[in-house]
Amino acid sequence: SAPMPFIWRSLSSPRSQVQDTVMHYTESSQNVKWQLSSLRELNLLREKSNKRARDVLSCETVGVAVEATTGGTATNKDTFRAYGFSETFKREKEVDDACLEAADEKLMGESDPEYGPSLTSSQRGSNPMLTPAEETSLVTFYCSKIPLLIGPHATLPRCKRDAKVSATACLLFRRFYLSNSVMMFDPKSMLAAAAFLASKVEDCTISVKYLELGTQEMSAEVKVSEILDAEVKLITGVDFDLLVFSPYKTVLSYTEDLRTFLKTERGQKLVAFSASASGEDRQLDGKDLSPTHDAAMKIVDDAIVSDLPLLFGPGEVGLAALMVGNERVRNRNEDSGSSPQIDFMGYIRLRFQDSDAADQEAIDSVARRISKLVQMIRELDGGRHGCGNHGVDMDQLKGINKRLKKCRIWGQSDKKKKKKKRKAESQNE
Repeated sequence: SAPMPFIWRSLSSPRSQVQDTVMHYTESSQNVKWQLSSLRELNLLREKSNKRARDVLSCETVGVAVEATTGGTATNKDTFRAYGFSETFKREKEVDDACLEAADEKLMGESDPEYGPSLTSSQRGSNPMLTPAEETSLVTFYCSKIPLLIGPHATLPRCKRDAKVSATACLLFRRFYLSNSVMMFDPKSMLAAAAFLASKVEDCTISVKYLELGTQEMSAEVKVSEILDAEVKLITGVDFDLLVFSPYKTVLSYTEDLRTFLKTERGQKLVAFSASASGEDRQLDGKDLSPTHDAAMKIVDDAIVSDLPLLFGPGEVGLAALMVGNERVRNRNEDSGSSPQIDFMGYIRLRFQDSDAADQEAIDSVARRISKLVQMIRELDGGRHGCGNHGVDMDQLKGINKRLKKCRIWGQSDKKKKKKKRKAESQNE
């Protein structure tokens, strides 16, 4: 789990006498259960869910039990149950932070000896099935569309909600596909279901009819009945665990703390301004951090649709976003010297060195993780780390989607209905 308990406790707890009744992130399931220790661990989950789906789709006899990768069984039926995270993955041991840097980012391919079946059964047409990498590309693409359906950037005005709703929806969506496959569950329906469920989780409930209209506005209609059906599967797939912490609040918490701390005697040493036009030194003003805060919020918009919330805590993502945001603001305002240069690593060490829970080893561990995360956030603009807001190869996605249509288990009844409708229309003519 994340080595930031003392930092998260310090900046997320209210300054009141009811702290003991507040759920701390370090005690939550998001930290204890859902936060993965490495990219390799994340890829292992994706490979397992993909393999389980391929085992089902390649089974020649409908209804015969197929040995699942988790030791259980699955059946080759059109109604495939959603698998929960707990029954898909068991963490055997704690992994050192160095695994984040040493992780193998490549997913298993068809050339791997342990890959398993690559074609659907003859009854299903012997069609090629999706690889783990192709599934991941689709999940990345659909996850990036969630903020357009619900949140401050929603296409339909009636679907506009606070940013935390879209962050929660994205994380619930990604959690579901850690143990389930797009070949078994329609990502478009699950996208809308995640938005609907997140609105209820965050007390910003929206009418499911508005979400149907929202999907129509995005030219990807999902009917109310499909959203409600997918919601049940989604809840099962995330182990009925709906608690989510997002980085947006931590950006605000860090910004407020920085405004206070950087004015103290110790904190003043961590701030520097480029020489102004007048050549005079100046002190930090409260408004000086606003551009950095705004830039960090935009960075978090990219982070929430990526893999990062599965690998790092919201406190880590929020702090790293501020660091990268400060870099970008300074690069824009380099000539004027109006933006402060903040030593965030110095802030981590000075701000929390007096904490009872902090020791030098823990602070060093935090610094290493933040440094790695900062580099990953810089790479989001290039479409890396599962960020579908940038660098999307639409031609490649169209090819993957064509393969999905031929091997998926969902939507088959809809195909039959459309064929019957076309046949009836042609006969009437």
